[in-house]
Amino acid sequence: MNRPEPAVVVPLWERIAQRIRAAILSGELEPGAKLIETELAERFGTSRGPIREAIRELAREGLVTELPRRGTLVSTLTAHDLSEVYAVRQALEAAASRVVISRARDDELHALEAHLRALESPPPGAGYLDQAVHDLAFHRSLVALARNERMASMYEQMLTQTMLLLRTAALENPSLRTDLRRAAHRDILRALLDRDETAARAAIEAHYRYAEERLFPDVTVR
Repeated sequence: MNRPEPAVVVPLWERIAQRIRAAILSGELEPGAKLIETELAERFGTSRGPIREAIRELAREGLVTELPRRGTLVSTLTAHDLSEVYAVRQALEAAASRVVISRARDDELHALEAHLRALESPPPGAGYLDQAVHDLAFHRSLVALARNERMASMYEQMLTQTMLLLRTAALENPSLRTDLRRAAHRDILRALLDRDETAARAAIEAHYRYAEERLFPDVTVR
């Protein structure tokens, strides 16, 4: 007789981190907002210990910044931060694509198409950040196909910071909702399906160059 799998217990600090993270990425907590441990402890009905652990995790992810004599603030990310985040993402995707091209099955590669269809055909009224969810899902799925847990963990951290950067950019540049160039992702998928490592690397590089120029057109970020 098979015994049921024991339920996974998520630590309290991790559940608190999830809720604060969601508040930051949704814009409920804006860049520069101060996080006060006593207020958060009261809000979540806990001691300051789990709050402190949650804040440490969010600091590691780059979503909050701990400053001497100023406390903990929601991070305010800049064009320079974007350049660094995209450089890491580009390097990880290029490394992942080499593995994916040599090992992934055709049906796994074709499954990436679903994210592109959702990205390219948004429902009426969908905003730029709604589209960004499908954009990031495409890239996350690509890296996941490399089946490297450490790489996926590093990449997820970069995606979290990317979402915060995208929210800042969308507020500064309303045209982001309308000027997306579809070929940017299609070129990557085509190269993967063709099992062409050189073309995949070139397509990934071109995608990130275009993304940086689009998000902060008045700033030279590289």
